[in-house]
Amino acid sequence: MVAKSRRKIRSKTVRSMLTWAHYRFKLILKHQAAKRGCVVLDVGESHTSKTCGACGHRHAQLGGAKIHKCPHCGSQTPRDANGARNIMLRALRDSSFTVSNDGIAIVTVRALSINVQEY
Repeated sequence: MVAKSRRKIRSKTVRSMLTWAHYRFKLILKHQAAKRGCVVLDVGESHTSKTCGACGHRHAQLGGAKIHKCPHCGSQTPRDANGARNIMLRALRDSSFTVSNDGIAIVTVRALSINVQEY
């Protein structure tokens, strides 16, 4: 969860989210995103913690280490941050995207073509 001082949801909502099954959470997230005109992309997370986000080398003997130390390029990244980065990179690789006119937001082409009523 996000640190209490930085989150924008109430404690009751956080407690109820902790009881949800992963699949149900994903359905609710997709439904809420569709109501707001957004799209949630499903991305496979296999080997994302073991793969170096800098060079792409897969570290076979990572074990339970909290820091991902790449033997190939020497980069050191917290394991969770490395996995999150790799999931983001995989989502960008697997979907078509374009940068908006202001150069800041990434808008998926898939998101623009999906009918929100499908959800």
